[in-house]
Amino acid sequence: MSKAQELLEKEAHQVAVRLSRADHTRIEALVKAGLYRSSADFLREAVRDKLREMDVVSLQDVSLEEAERLIGEYLDAHPGARFASEIADALGLEYGLVFKAVRRMLERGVVRKGKP
Repeated sequence: MSKAQELLEKEAHQVAVRLSRADHTRIEALVKAGLYRSSADFLREAVRDKLREMDVVSLQDVSLEEAERLIGEYLDAHPGARFASEIADALGLEYGLVFKAVRRMLERGVVRKGKP
């Protein structure tokens, strides 16, 4: 075993998991189709996807005026139509605050509605 493999083995952790026959069959079909190198490869990716999905989102506590400034900067850096929810997620702001700020920015003509 090479030094690199030894190091990987020392840092990696193995977890046993029981799957239903149906889940196992579906995973094996993906492996046979060449989408994954092995069932372990599929499971590692599935775990990483789930962990990314579960990342805690921290929200900034900012004033309405600060939210408008941040939204303006975001729109300058990301031209084109954007959903308010997309902006809220990108900036870590509460949805309600972003919707209120965008509404005010629309009323003042700072931003305009995109075409559906």
